[in-house]
Amino acid sequence: MSRRRRILLWMLIVLLAGSAAILTRYCGRVPASSIGFWRVAGAALALLPFWFADWRRAGRPAVFSRGALLTGAFLGVHFATWSWALQNTTIANAALFIGLQPLLAPFIARPVLGERLNRWELAACGLAGAGMVWILGRQFALERAHLAGSLVALGSAFLCACYFVFSRKYRVRQSAFLFTVPVYATAAAAQAALALALDRGIRVGQGAERWALLGLILLPTVGGHTLSIYLLRYVKSQLITLTIPAQFVLVTLAARWVFRETPTLWFAVGAAFVLAGVILGVVKSEPPAPPPDSARRP
Repeated sequence: MSRRRRILLWMLIVLLAGSAAILTRYCGRVPASSIGFWRVAGAALALLPFWFADWRRAGRPAVFSRGALLTGAFLGVHFATWSWALQNTTIANAALFIGLQPLLAPFIARPVLGERLNRWELAACGLAGAGMVWILGRQFALERAHLAGSLVALGSAFLCACYFVFSRKYRVRQSAFLFTVPVYATAAAAQAALALALDRGIRVGQGAERWALLGLILLPTVGGHTLSIYLLRYVKSQLITLTIPAQFVLVTLAARWVFRETPTLWFAVGAAFVLAGVILGVVKSEPPAPPPDSARRP
């Protein structure tokens, strides 16, 4: 693949994945658990024909593995909490805190995969942590309305980092579709349970809300996720991870134009520290050692 095509695909991934924040806000009164449910349930249905073809070629293995169930549970709760954060704070605020996942992943990978942080990654965590404390300190003292959304987005970033770490652990010997569709189905089941427990059912919204849900299925979930898996065959994982700070810039500008949400100067200073830490951590991260029996399929 040519360099120009790689860059164009990377830019498309940023646009598709970044659309999630704006589309979630357009879901309006649809509960967060229902938003997350439709994202993964719809994506699983859209990818089902590709999964079925791979499943037959692989000799019809068991559909749900322990790894897929565990990974899907983390993904399901992540989508629900991420949607809730977007509904309860500014888009820029939620996008910034969810963007901490590249720095949280190494701490999870240490006990799960045995990977250690290098000194650059530790410095990056310190830099991003300083920016996070700066923003949360202000919110705790003067902007309490955004504090809950920030903390939930931070927790959602941890859940998303768990999803990526467990995906790398358990997807080793499976094709992307064989692993992803059961993960999406498990995530949908987890969010259906949350919707029943918290909201007494799964909601679909009305009018424009339904179009926003359809957009969430097709653009960031099927489109962004699938293109990321495809591009990983031709680029380093660091380039894919750099879509996270790029998405933050994109959605912050979009939120200012669409919803008239302008970040404060205090927030901008903290965001600069956080983004610098994320970029440093991604650029200076060392490639992981290949796991045993690393016969990978595309």
